Amino acid sequence: MRINNYSNSSYLNANSYKSQNSTKSNNPSFRGLSPKNVEKLRDLFSVDSTNGSLSRVMFFIVGTVFMLGGRFFESRSNDEKREVVTRDVPAVALSCGGAPLINQAVAYGVTKASGVPIVTNGQKFSFKNMAFTSQKQLENWYSNWSENANALVDFSETITRNGGKLTKVMKKLGLSKELEAITKETDNAKIMEAIHNAKGSDAFKALEDGIKNMSSNNKLLKFAKGAQATVKMGGIAFMAALLGYFLPHLNIITTKKKYQGKVDDATLEKKLMRTSPVFRVSSGVLSFHKASAVKTFQSLLKMVDPSTVSSVQNK
Repeated sequence: MRINNYSNSSYLNANSYKSQNSTKSNNPSFRGLSPKNVEKLRDLFSVDSTNGSLSRVMFFIVGTVFMLGGRFFESRSNDEKREVVTRDVPAVALSCGGAPLINQAVAYGVTKASGVPIVTNGQKFSFKNMAFTSQKQLENWYSNWSENANALVDFSETITRNGGKLTKVMKKLGLSKELEAITKETDNAKIMEAIHNAKGSDAFKALEDGIKNMSSNNKLLKFAKGAQATVKMGGIAFMAALLGYFLPHLNIITTKKKYQGKVDDATLEKKLMRTSPVFRVSSGVLSFHKASAVKTFQSLLKMVDPSTVSSVQNK
């Protein structure tokens, strides 16, 4: 972060370069850390100047240490501490970065299985260099090539660079025969070589015309959009099921086994009850408590206008 950022270049004299270099050794440094590691630390702790956002790793650290750390140390029992570790930590981890990474991994698998890229730089799996595409990106890849003077070569390079299979892509576009007129090879590298060698030929022109004339709603684009949306919705469904049912249910089962036969049923029910004022889990069943909901709503109204609480109570 820069405060009062201004330039004083007009006041620098001819000896400024010498004076800056003579004092460089007096600047603070991180001993034992290479410049590359210092750069990584700076990126980790930096804050986006446009919207004030933290990096995913830093957000996870802040959320875990300050939010979940407080909940962990304020827990009333070992059971509550276990729930923080087994339920809340995974929730924060998935929210911070787990969901995008899951989408990337699944989208990479779909790309390799179908031959149609829905990731960028998908030739080799990499969480760092690879990225899950957007619907807009897919439209740029699989339509609107009519104005491109080198459409066939550029389109083929896009498919290859992002991990797709040219034979499968051409088949979805209905251009398999046009491709076979140039080459019957199935390997992308050999196909690209054949396309470059065929420039100027009738076969090359026929295939390129097919790429330029693909409709804005072609089968390839429809498939890619559907696959991308399915992966995204699947990730949301997975997170909802994991965080909303499986992890809470796991804690219920664990607590039941721990206290079964050691305490009476009423005490066991209390241990299984959620702390949420509105939604509670009892014997594995999620229930809605109207009285608690009204009380919570009244508390919210007090923050806005205390006079409205009496009207709610009368109803």
